Amino acid sequence: MALVDNENRLESLEAILVFVVPLLFIIPFYVSGFITQVSGEFIMYTVYIAGSIGLTKYNRRSLAEIGLTRKGLLPSLGNSLLLVLAFAVTRFIAADLKLSPDVSSLEIVAFNLFRWALSGLGQEIIFRGLMLFSFDRWKGWKVALLVSTVLFGPVHVLRYGILGIVLVSVVGGFWGWIALKTKNIVGTTIAHFLFNFLFAFLLTS
Repeated sequence: MALVDNENRLESLEAILVFVVPLLFIIPFYVSGFITQVSGEFIMYTVYIAGSIGLTKYNRRSLAEIGLTRKGLLPSLGNSLLLVLAFAVTRFIAADLKLSPDVSSLEIVAFNLFRWALSGLGQEIIFRGLMLFSFDRWKGWKVALLVSTVLFGPVHVLRYGILGIVLVSVVGGFWGWIALKTKNIVGTTIAHFLFNFLFAFLLTS
């Protein structure tokens, strides 16, 4: 029992390292102007995806153990999309939404499809996949949800500011709860991608 607990603790700490280490390298380059926010995101999320999958395989776990599975997809996707729909309705009621002027060519749309798909997968696999499930095995679902939600919010500070972190954390907590219930992050990843693509690029008020 103690051996299993030590393994779970080590995996949880490894998950934190996969999250923190890329930031330690990217932030100085971003602050110095050597890389842009977009290129920094591409690097960071690529590392999160590769690091999460690599660490999972290194620890001799299946990808299903971090939620990358077809099992539970429909309830995961359905419940996750409810949040996107609720946010869309709220935004349409509160503001006069229209197509962003940035939607000027197929190339720009294709670029943003790739950008937000990578962002959605990168964030889901590190926060709702590797981190959430490793802490769940070690400390239980409450600690797992708290850790993944608290760390999810601050990575959005450049885009949404300090106040936006609260909203992002609520969204992340909701998707984390769905991931824990369904043992699936494919649905939350698709919803996350649509949320970002719609409200960070396609529609503006």
